[in-house]
Amino acid sequence: MRKLRIGYWPLSKDLDAAGDRRRIVFWAKKRGHEIVTDLTQRIDVIVASEKTDFRSKIFNSKKIPLVFDLVDAYLCPKSPLDDLLRGVAKRVDGQISSGLLNFSGHIKNFCTLSDSVICSSPEQEEIIRAYNTNTHIILDSHEEIPFRDINSLSQYSHKKKVTILWEGQPATLSGFNQIRPIVKLLAKNYSLKFSFVTDKEYFRIMNRYLKRDTVDLIRLNSELDESQIAINHWSPINLVQEAERSFLAIIPTDLSTPLVRFKPENRLLIMWRLGLPCLTSASPSYIRVSNLAGTNAICDSPESWQAMMLRMLNDPSLAKTEVLNGQAYVRENHNETTLLKKWDVAIESAMSR
Repeated sequence: MRKLRIGYWPLSKDLDAAGDRRRIVFWAKKRGHEIVTDLTQRIDVIVASEKTDFRSKIFNSKKIPLVFDLVDAYLCPKSPLDDLLRGVAKRVDGQISSGLLNFSGHIKNFCTLSDSVICSSPEQEEIIRAYNTNTHIILDSHEEIPFRDINSLSQYSHKKKVTILWEGQPATLSGFNQIRPIVKLLAKNYSLKFSFVTDKEYFRIMNRYLKRDTVDLIRLNSELDESQIAINHWSPINLVQEAERSFLAIIPTDLSTPLVRFKPENRLLIMWRLGLPCLTSASPSYIRVSNLAGTNAICDSPESWQAMMLRMLNDPSLAKTEVLNGQAYVRENHNETTLLKKWDVAIESAMSR
């Protein structure tokens, strides 16, 4: 493929958001393409993110191949009212320049307009294909997170003082509600500490309005004592350091919210790269990947969360086997070469239409 000038409608101005740097920016840098955020310049292809102005005249005035990188499951809104309010809010906020429409309506129309659509999981692809059959499944690149050689680690041993790692955006902390009683029970036999690698502050509305402290959200959803909580600002370095101090990672999620239920398996793959056994809620992506990797990551009830956390804490050989199986899966199925080829195909398919 010749070197391209890629017109990109980014998630962040500095292209540093995970959805920018781990996706199209990662591919462009590796392949030597140029990212251009001024779409009035000469460009060879447009890659649109979820923060695109879907009603921009540029999509009608220019005959340029269009790729839609649709990472999240906005085609499955929580409710019709929530869907409408999201669309109205984005119109009022100025992201979408015209038309009052529920947000999933904008997404459907833009999927149809696009020459190719990229998503993050087979579960999302099945829904998107109703609006565009040229779909491609591409997960994030995790190359910024190093693989740990767990054969040299001594952390897989029974101990009374245990640090458990949680990583992610504050908006997903509501999943802690489902393990709240389990944490209290385990605290009777173990000195538990939870390391949260996340933003120390968050916005309740549209990532821009009503700033709140993350620690308050953690306390609300988990009832953890202050002595049990450590919050570290998200960065690759902090994540690696906290993983080195931890025994187990957990990803409890609120599966009643479609946007969360249909998220891909990125967080689970990252925990395996970091050398940690990881327990997750029973989302479609986590179930699929845990089965393929031969791991016991899935907890589908409070009872299974309790049983699996106890097994991991008391069986070092199981904890190590979980990580070995997970890392083998990542190396075979989620390596740099595979990701780059998937991006090649997605972009080329749009440009050949």
